[in-house]
Amino acid sequence: MKKYESLKKQHSEYISLDKLHKICKISKNSARYLVENNIIASIDTGKKTWRYKISIDDVIVYLHSREQWGRTKLNHADATQNIQRMSYSQVVPIGNESIIRIYFADIYKGSPDTLGINDIIKMTGLCKKTLHNIIKSGCIKYILNGRKFIFPKAYFLDFIESRRFINIMSNSDEYIRILEDFKIWIQKQ
Repeated sequence: MKKYESLKKQHSEYISLDKLHKICKISKNSARYLVENNIIASIDTGKKTWRYKISIDDVIVYLHSREQWGRTKLNHADATQNIQRMSYSQVVPIGNESIIRIYFADIYKGSPDTLGINDIIKMTGLCKKTLHNIIKSGCIKYILNGRKFIFPKAYFLDFIESRRFINIMSNSDEYIRILEDFKIWIQKQ
């Protein structure tokens, strides 16, 4: 860690995505991946220029972890424990995607016909940042009510059945718990 301490003197407390890729000697796309997937923590300002403010301390932790573990896409949690990332694609074969729709429609049949972002987070176990990236990419349909996203249940079920959702890999405890419940349900069918 000491060999990276000089970075604190060379740079301000927060750096940009452009400086991150130069400091870490990685491509701009790799730097964006690290920040957007929260491997290196950042503050998303929402601005077009200097969108991400990245703490130089978090960069130092990342560089130290990368050096220690020998991977470029390593987050701090992976440095302390080996976390298994999981996805529905490990359970659902191609061509059988409708089984996920049936499962979610069944367990949430009593829920309202329109859902908010927090409802989808609770139902899927996805983190808020991941869900916002999915919304931006257009993979889930929604209705905009002022600045609030509203998701009719049918749009939510269309998304759940999509390969985009099925291929999402996560190691969040809630996501894995929901996936494990799905595995148990499939075995009973």
